[in-house]
Amino acid sequence: MYGVRKFEVAIIGGGPAGSAAALTLARAGHLVGLIEKKGVETFKVGEGLPPSAKPLLNELGVLEQFNADNHLPSYGNDSAWGSRILQSTDFIRNRYGHGWHIDRPKFDAMLRAAAQKAGARIYEHTRVSQLMRGAGRAWRVTVAESEGLREVRARWLIDCTGRLSWIARNQGIKRISDDRLLGFVALFSPAKDAAEADCDSLSLIEAAVNGWWYTALLPTQQRIVVYFTDAGTASSKLARCADGYLKLLNQTEHIRARLFTHRYLIVGQPRAVSANSARLERFVGDEWLAAGDAAISFDPLSSQGLLTALYSGLKSGRALHAYLSGELDALELYSRDMDAIYSAYLDNRTMFYEHERRWAKDEFWRRRQRKSL
Repeated sequence: MYGVRKFEVAIIGGGPAGSAAALTLARAGHLVGLIEKKGVETFKVGEGLPPSAKPLLNELGVLEQFNADNHLPSYGNDSAWGSRILQSTDFIRNRYGHGWHIDRPKFDAMLRAAAQKAGARIYEHTRVSQLMRGAGRAWRVTVAESEGLREVRARWLIDCTGRLSWIARNQGIKRISDDRLLGFVALFSPAKDAAEADCDSLSLIEAAVNGWWYTALLPTQQRIVVYFTDAGTASSKLARCADGYLKLLNQTEHIRARLFTHRYLIVGQPRAVSANSARLERFVGDEWLAAGDAAISFDPLSSQGLLTALYSGLKSGRALHAYLSGELDALELYSRDMDAIYSAYLDNRTMFYEHERRWAKDEFWRRRQRKSL
């Protein structure tokens, strides 16, 4: 152990939720440390940002920088859902304008830089190896840096560790899952001799017999393609390797056509990621709280993941600041807010899945229909 750092608040996890919380608390005058096991250069799933993110980015004070970073505008969505016929929904009437397909490493770097500028201490490529309570109930977090082990001490912790919910689970808090959805993520690059550049920045979803597909153009000119199905199914086993993944993809109509037009080729092997709907049984505990996917995580069909990460990061920071300033109900109000968001999300998820009735007897779709009383 080569040193000790002391903070009022330590935030574990440097994604959008963690950075938004760090930025909010640092601007309010708190001594904040943000600990992230990876760097901003790491590719992460989650590139869709809806128009309603604009006021949140403005509240965080990063909208001007965000606009300068040249993320790819997205003007709507195509979907083959409930029918094989493709339907388009555009953002032309949205009061906030268009959405975006973001350059995720650039986006994460922007948020961390803003938090650092506000006064937060940022630790990247830093892994938490141990968590305990010390004298005076202060948290003692042992972290592994390139130089060796360091101890971080803090009065409060914010769990922004994503779907792992590492801090909350360390405290014995259960994570409640409402489904077993997995996403199989692959990147596709156009062939070098492709006749024309792909300029279609509409996102596309297509329902299938045992799941559904999604694709979007990235600012890098690659396409992300994700196949969603439940864990343990035959299709989930097939999708784990490139050959099986492409076999399933060739059964689609619109996803396949969009890739074929520009002669896209798969890059490497698909990667399985958790995509299920889940929440913590509690969002606030003894000198800790959770935000982002660590608190509530959504089926990507909702397009709420990044938006809620920003929102909950901002709100968790404000709630903790208010509590430390003497508003003793602030954390309870934050917890109720998270409860309400997740409850509304589950209702909306069921309604959307019920629009697709072509495979109502298939196990994947039956699990997502409203249960008869």
